[in-house]
Amino acid sequence: MTTLVATLVLVPDRSDEVLTRLRSEVAPWLRRLPGFVTSRWLLAADHDRCTVLVELAGADAVPALDAALRPGVHDTARSWWCERLETVEDLGLATRPSITL
Repeated sequence: MTTLVATLVLVPDRSDEVLTRLRSEVAPWLRRLPGFVTSRWLLAADHDRCTVLVELAGADAVPALDAALRPGVHDTARSWWCERLETVEDLGLATRPSITL
């Protein structure tokens, strides 16, 4: 399992519009990537950052994500950009135990 951690910088004044666009365009694109398992989107309280965790069955889609997001490239004409993209092969996390009441 490969986990990608992407930190997106959002222009706070336009964050609602940006998030709507990311959900309608980027999220469906992610689901079509080879080996896609799931993704989680975490919005900072001040709406200036969004952390996206993408779980993939393998690392085949990593080059496509890197090319599409171009981490570290800040285009001032855009209302969001990818600040950082990290690949983690094994987070070493245990599965959440079920609770029986």
